[in-house]
Amino acid sequence: MLEKVNGIVKVTQDDRYVVFLFDNFEVNRKMLQDKYVKGQTAWYTDAKGTGDDGKSFYRIAEDGEWIEAEYVDFIPTED
Repeated sequence: MLEKVNGIVKVTQDDRYVVFLFDNFEVNRKMLQDKYVKGQTAWYTDAKGTGDDGKSFYRIAEDGEWIEAEYVDFIPTED
């Protein structure tokens, strides 16, 4: 399921760590080995996707890179 959101996701991991990104939010997702974000960074998001396995992700890049919701706090912003 894909829903439109407008906000910021802040990575909750310590800034010594990174969180890897995925190519989509569906069950057949693949981790992008060379794409990641550092802990304690913030990113704009416009979409939240939940796969059939119940895992949720936020899109943080225009070319469709997704971060697992488990590792971020979502902060809504005004339109």
